[in-house]
Amino acid sequence: MPTPTIIVHGGAGAIQFFAWELYKQGAHQAALVGQAVLDHGGSALDAAIAAVRHMEDNRVFNAGTGSSLNREGIVECDAFAMRDDRESGAVAGVTGVRNPVLLARVVLERTHHQLIVGTGAEALAREQGIETCDPAEMVVPRRRKRYEEMVAAGMLYEEQFNPEEAHDDPHPEDNGGDTVGACAIDAQGHLAAASSTGGIMLKLPGRAGDTPVIGSGGYCGPAGAISCTGHGESVMRVCLAKHAYDLMAAGTDAAEAAMKSVEHLVDTVKGIAGLVVVDRWGNRGWATSTERIAVGVPEREIDAREGNLPAKQTAP
Repeated sequence: MPTPTIIVHGGAGAIQFFAWELYKQGAHQAALVGQAVLDHGGSALDAAIAAVRHMEDNRVFNAGTGSSLNREGIVECDAFAMRDDRESGAVAGVTGVRNPVLLARVVLERTHHQLIVGTGAEALAREQGIETCDPAEMVVPRRRKRYEEMVAAGMLYEEQFNPEEAHDDPHPEDNGGDTVGACAIDAQGHLAAASSTGGIMLKLPGRAGDTPVIGSGGYCGPAGAISCTGHGESVMRVCLAKHAYDLMAAGTDAAEAAMKSVEHLVDTVKGIAGLVVVDRWGNRGWATSTERIAVGVPEREIDAREGNLPAKQTAP
């Protein structure tokens, strides 16, 4: 059996230097939380959910409390969870749910559905005892300030991924779709993946990205687990997570599967995204086409201040 282990990400994008230490430390701490679950005999799903929940509660990350604001200035969250038996659950466009990843697990374990959205998902949260709150409590000052700056500058979501039309923006750190996520393998060799996001600043109300879409933002099966982060529309166009999974199912190791998947994303749609993966043997890998990706493993902090992490690399 492989050694139980976890890898997490706190998002990919133009993470600015002043925020990088917080992203790096937060991802490492989330990995430690997930690893502690595994070390005490918890399942891969338990560990992945615990790590993602920890990041949802960390106001640094664009998930749960601290999420980006849509065009109307409201936090709308998406989340996803999946096991290696290919059972999954996801929610999209939920407001006032403190930890959307816990609600995604409810969809996985307590319903016959794959994806529940909006007010229906919020009602399910109340029915199942998932903590809800005033949506305003999930807005943090940094995101509100950024939202107000972007509105004042006349920026639109549609412009953020079109360099020819984008406004000159010296502080793009809140523009990307920096989803958080985790992939884990437990002592029984079972795998799981989980992800959560507040989406992209100034998105249209009701917009869902790749995170809750099975095979796009996340996937898990007997060959491995994947969680993606970045510009959701481009990730969806190539079903990035399933592409990485199919490579691992064909025998490609985790690091190479991550690298080849990002190359495919860039070659096909010039996508701006990254991903973390765990294969059936417990190997971990990551890659990104963005300036940085905040990767966390329990053994150490991973530093990627100087541009991209090497695409072909496995955490020790």
